[in-house]
Amino acid sequence: MRKPIMRLALVITLLLLSPFSQASTVKLNYSLFFDYMKTMYKLDYEYVTTAFYLVDHLDKTQCTINNAQIQVEDNIEPILFQSTGRLLPFYSDQHRKDGGVLVIDIDDNKAVSSCDLQVTVMAKEKELDDLTPTKLTVISEQLEGVLKKNAGMIGKYFLPTFSGVRLQLAQPLNDKQLAALSKARVIDNEQLLLNNGDFEEITKINELDISILRITPWLTKK
Repeated sequence: MRKPIMRLALVITLLLLSPFSQASTVKLNYSLFFDYMKTMYKLDYEYVTTAFYLVDHLDKTQCTINNAQIQVEDNIEPILFQSTGRLLPFYSDQHRKDGGVLVIDIDDNKAVSSCDLQVTVMAKEKELDDLTPTKLTVISEQLEGVLKKNAGMIGKYFLPTFSGVRLQLAQPLNDKQLAALSKARVIDNEQLLLNNGDFEEITKINELDISILRITPWLTKK
């Protein structure tokens, strides 16, 4: 009997040392998400959305999500998520009224999570293809509209200046692309900043076959 007992002890030890035993859990009130989603529901914008990410405040990387659920008392429902850190909760006023809580399991090998919620206003991913100056102008206007609506009647006057859009690139620019861009401001060779009056530059960006990963507001201090 001694060997089986030793094997059992070894299995228990391995389980305790497994990284899965150290996966942390993040709990967030559903009302946090609902308020932002309600704004988008009211505005009904075609080109932009509000996205929710979990980002590690220590190294600024997106947290890896294993599972995500919404809990109301003893009732638990799954919510959509991307393992790369994005949460996609559904819109439900009833869950807000009932005090729903999002419970997210993080694959970080930590007892206590260092992940924080990051709310990002951005162009919808499906709208990143076939960009034109006109379409980019509308995207810019809608991004600014969401920011002002979220800030409220008084808060909107204290927002940073909306200078244009920030283009997050799928890959670094090569020398030819860098030389050809005259109006876009290049940041770390991975982002392009376009002023509100320079959206015609998107035509050149398309011609240079520059792939865009994300479009977000470009804000500057007043």
